[in-house]
Amino acid sequence: MFFNAHVYYAQRVDKNLDALKVAGCLLPDFASTSLIAWDDLHKKKGILDFFEYVNKSASQFSSLLKGINYHNTLDYSSHLKYKNSITGYSYASITPELFNLVKKSLHVEDARARASSHNLIESGVDYHLLHDHPELADLIKDSLKEINMQELAKVMSAFYKKDEQETFTGLKYFFFFATDYDLKDFDDWVRLFIDLNKFYLKVNADEKLTRQALELAFNITKNTYKEYLETSIASKNTEIKDCN
Repeated sequence: MFFNAHVYYAQRVDKNLDALKVAGCLLPDFASTSLIAWDDLHKKKGILDFFEYVNKSASQFSSLLKGINYHNTLDYSSHLKYKNSITGYSYASITPELFNLVKKSLHVEDARARASSHNLIESGVDYHLLHDHPELADLIKDSLKEINMQELAKVMSAFYKKDEQETFTGLKYFFFFATDYDLKDFDDWVRLFIDLNKFYLKVNADEKLTRQALELAFNITKNTYKEYLETSIASKNTEIKDCN
């Protein structure tokens, strides 16, 4: 999910961070509810179309768009291009051992196992980052309290042609995953992934194997997460791109 790293990136590149920008840093992963597609806020065309709609029809949410852009920027270096790698940091960091643990824990096909493995790598970045900057968790919680979720649901349901109440409920569920776990605590990461896989993939993940996979992912990232974040921040590359 990578919630905290997205907000950390935004905090480092934007001295005027506000609650809507923080929410925007998380919003592309709203696709985990299946109420929007992954391409909707991870592909350039979908992002620009949403930007145009918000600016014309709901300009009070314009700051949200900056946060979405920050999310996109960090995802690009996580998914597609990091330094001289042929892929992004999170995919390049997957080891055969991690992949196999994830595949066994979820009982899924290779493509899904690879995607879930990259989520664990990103979560390792978040875990280590939160021990350096525990204040990020409160920043996210406090920012989301400022957002008028009913109005945001109205905007998103109109654009994506979804039921407004269903969208509102989806937003509450989605932001629950970002705020209701103590992600400095390893056991809460295990609980998060068990709950998230049940919610999104409709899979009852094996808890023992999930724990082992998280331990491995956190070990893989412990010596590289800082360089990854600093390199991404230093690039100052905020052009919107396809990043899914």
